[in-house]
Amino acid sequence: MTAKAILLVEDSVADAYLIQRAVTDCGRDLQLWTMPDGPEALTFLCKDYPLPHMPTPVLILLDLRLPKMSGLQLLSEIRQLPAYQATPIVILSRLDKEREESTCLQFGANAYVQKATNFYVFFNSIKALVGYWLN
Repeated sequence: MTAKAILLVEDSVADAYLIQRAVTDCGRDLQLWTMPDGPEALTFLCKDYPLPHMPTPVLILLDLRLPKMSGLQLLSEIRQLPAYQATPIVILSRLDKEREESTCLQFGANAYVQKATNFYVFFNSIKALVGYWLN
């Protein structure tokens, strides 16, 4: 069985590690790919050199605050790619959900999850969202 690919676009090493652990807890048929910024994520998604054999993710987890390109700009670019118009994209951010969620949904996100400051709450929220979008 081929593993389902999840793309995480996250520049925080600590958050990426925690998300990796949560995804691993969700099952062995999942593989998390992490890109630290928007340009690298687009290279991955477009399968451009040097990444021509990358899988097509079934879920994209996207931080809003990224270097080189904002998360909203990346979200807009992803939604313009025909292969990813229906792929679920979940925004993960520490920014205030009430202020940011409607803008993210207008740009094409499927959901907005505010990163919890509590380790266990954040870990369990990642497991819940992966379970929801992939089951």
